[in-house]
This record gives sequence, structure tokens and C-alpha cells, in this order.
Amino acid sequence: MTGPEHYTAAEQLIAEASTVLRPNDEGHCEADRILAEAQVHATLALVAAQTAPAVCAPQLETEPAVAYVYRAAWGMTPLGTYTNQDAARIHCETDALNNSPEFDGKVFDWLGDESEPNDPYELVIGPEDDEQPTDYTVTRIEVAAEYDPEADA
Repeated sequence: MTGPEHYTAAEQLIAEASTVLRPNDEGHCEADRILAEAQVHATLALVAAQTAPAVCAPQLETEPAVAYVYRAAWGMTPLGTYTNQDAARIHCETDALNNSPEFDGKVFDWLGDESEPNDPYELVIGPEDDEQPTDYTVTRIEVAAEYDPEADA
């Protein structure tokens, strides 16, 4: 399969998993299997995109000689690393909904300091006047293109 074919397969499996999950349904194990298979296809699509010619490769948000990736985490447990903040946030929100039924139907928001872009953004839940932490965070991580000996001085 090519990268785009893996991506399409992942999308189809995710859609199939959502039809298996119904309130009070016993199909959760099957949905979990389908979602795991979708994750494999999504990973293979990413690998294919990274090994394809530069035209197809994902573009990192960059400054001169520096790139950024975004780490999604639940507490100290990393969930994934992404080339864009939105993907990391979606992973956190999806994980929160899948693992905490009490979050279903609640409003998510992200708290962070835009003047400190390397500080973590935290996923909170609830109305604005009573936001509760979820322990999910997205942190921007700098990836240098080359070693700078002056940075260690």
C-alpha cells in the first residue's frame, strides 16, 4: 500500500469503529481492535510520507534552523508527537473522551500563555467560570537542525 492508501484505510477503519460504538453496546472490544488497526495504517501513512520525495513530506512549523513538534501527554504519559499543534490537541481530546465517560458532552478548552509558546497548554473541561483540569497537555518542543556549541556556553 502507498502512504495515501494507508491514510484512506485508517479513515475508513475509524469510521467503521464509530458505527460499532453505541451507548450500552457490547461492541467495544471490536471497536478497539478496529481503532488499533486504524492506528497502524495511520502510522504507516506517516512513515510513507516521511520517506517520499520532499513534495509529499509533512511541513514542520519552522524558524531559521529550528523546527517544532508538539507532544501530547496525559500527566507524565506521552500520547504522541505531531508536526502541528491541532493534531496533538485532537489526540488529547479524543483520549479524554475515550477513557473518561464523565467528559462526554462537556465543553473542552485549552489554557496556555501565548507569550510563552514553549510552556504546555492544558486541556480543561467545564464552563468558563468553573474549568476543571484534565491532566492532558500539549507542549511545543524545539528541534534544532544543527548543534549550536554556543547554546551550551
